[in-house]
Amino acid sequence: MKMQHFSLMRSLFNNGSSKTNMLSTMKQLSQYNQLSKGTMKKLYEKLDTVEISPSSLQKQVASKQGITSRQAIQSLTHLQGKEVKEIKAKNNVLEFDDGALYRFSFNGVSTVMQSFYHGSGSILGTAFTELGERLGVETGTIYSQQDVTKINKIEDFFSGFTGRSGLIGSRHSYSGEEVLDMFKSVGIEPGWFTVKSSGQTVRHYLREDGRTFSEKQVLGSRNTFMSHNLFDIGYKQGEKITIGDTDYEVDETGHINLPPDAAVFLTHNVDPMYTKRKQLATIKDQLIKTQATRPEEQVFFSTPTHDYTLDGNGELLETKNLNSNRQTGWWTTKL
Repeated sequence: MKMQHFSLMRSLFNNGSSKTNMLSTMKQLSQYNQLSKGTMKKLYEKLDTVEISPSSLQKQVASKQGITSRQAIQSLTHLQGKEVKEIKAKNNVLEFDDGALYRFSFNGVSTVMQSFYHGSGSILGTAFTELGERLGVETGTIYSQQDVTKINKIEDFFSGFTGRSGLIGSRHSYSGEEVLDMFKSVGIEPGWFTVKSSGQTVRHYLREDGRTFSEKQVLGSRNTFMSHNLFDIGYKQGEKITIGDTDYEVDETGHINLPPDAAVFLTHNVDPMYTKRKQLATIKDQLIKTQATRPEEQVFFSTPTHDYTLDGNGELLETKNLNSNRQTGWWTTKL
């Protein structure tokens, strides 16, 4: 919208509620075709029965302008001589070039962001000034406040993944569905994905539920899992553990051999039997230590569903708890 159009709008909004003044200004405004003929007709009809609220008309004009700006941004191919690229991944790899312009449309808002190098990655920020000049409007009128909030989330989302922390520490919250939809719109599928920017390459993992993890987090869990001797928690050579959709066999040393990129999430994709056996091994270890300090008593550990103690051979004895009021904790009986 040009400056002369803004002058007409200010005149309209500053004339108070006088119907005569509003009609005069609206006739001028219609000459510039800022509102559709259908909308103008409806406004004239309403003047016969009601007073028009300046704030109400202002919202309609702002909405019209927002739609026009969004359509213009979606059609931009260049901005100040620079090509405007779409954010698109290839083989689950995203690339952001320093100083380049990128368009992204999501959740009813379109923006053009510029990538800037930062010590821990890149920062993508909306080119408000350049967009304002190109659209011929004041910078502060391109987007509504609601759209600015959406744009801030978009900027933080992609900026976060150019670094190693991803969404950790983000000032915004993202639902799993929102994360999946944003990534899907740029061609990122669940699994490992790579982001390249300013000479730096980082990897993250996108899970099917929309949660994301840094490479350090995922491989840390893998390495910890591989370091455990599974014989210590009751596994035997040849037994299998399912991680994700793959079965791994316990070898002669009590370990399993995971691929370098295996994604291990102990509370999500690991065989529940592993978790159960590890819990029982921990209970047994604590019972042995506690029993050694109470030789004249039988030591028990209880949960709301089961009681645990050691049998005469020092092996863990598990029985179903019939006392519905039992709380988790330790207790003893005299031998």
